[in-house]
Amino acid sequence: MKIRPLSEEVMKEIGWRDIYISGYSQKVHIFHYRTGANCKNIIVLHTPVTAVKNCYECFEQLGRIYSFNVFAVDYVPGEGECSGEAQDFTLLNMVANLDAVYEYVRGSYSEDIHLLGYTGAGGIMAQYYLGTGCKFKSFAQFACGIYGDTTPLGVPAAFARSVMGILRFLVKIKPTLSMTFTPPAAKGYHAELDNEFYETILVRDPNFFTLKINSFLRILECMVGKESLLKVPVSCPTLVFKTLHDRYFSANYFDRYYNTLICEKKLVEIDDIHNSYFITPEPFMKEIAAWVNCH
Repeated sequence: MKIRPLSEEVMKEIGWRDIYISGYSQKVHIFHYRTGANCKNIIVLHTPVTAVKNCYECFEQLGRIYSFNVFAVDYVPGEGECSGEAQDFTLLNMVANLDAVYEYVRGSYSEDIHLLGYTGAGGIMAQYYLGTGCKFKSFAQFACGIYGDTTPLGVPAAFARSVMGILRFLVKIKPTLSMTFTPPAAKGYHAELDNEFYETILVRDPNFFTLKINSFLRILECMVGKESLLKVPVSCPTLVFKTLHDRYFSANYFDRYYNTLICEKKLVEIDDIHNSYFITPEPFMKEIAAWVNCH
């Protein structure tokens, strides 16, 4: 797999441009593919631990092929091209940045706005944001979170709750503290492709596996925090992807999450690995486009 650097020339070639707005952060970065003022709008939230330009191939077809206005966001303070420091990342500040993005899209284009939670924890963070009551025509998510069940993180829920106090203390005394994240081993079907992806993404982001302690804390707060908005039922039409050979999410986890949804919903099985959203994005893009178009 070849991953080319995202230079200015490449950006012009693929039709994207940078927009910067103010939220909690002085500069919230929107990586934007503009199709037309009357087209449907999709806000894309990727994993909160890397820059959006490191994973644009995952969703670029939504603009280039399916003719949506795409707004992919660096929404975490201090991550990617979003201004701020590591300690500025709180769930409250993240929501303030996303509110600013929503209002920008609604004011500059239309209220026909859809939400895509993509690339790992991006699906969980998007699901969290829906708990604010912000109005979207539809929602599609690659990853999902069951409040109180931290299985995808590889730690028991009881441990997650107990360690949050320690992490808050560490963040106060050394906000830039980080640790090396080691993903669970991929085995079986297409394991070599999954592993190869992680090897090659380091070309674009050498710090891909360097996880800030504060970022880990916020993910834990999202999953098990007492005030987590994951407890709020999703109300808009929701498309859930279930990857059958995922190194983080078991098939049972996807099913249990999907069964809790009481809104209009659809489950799409992808007979592939976790990183297939990047390696072969076409099946995902086709389903997302159809879901957005029918809402």
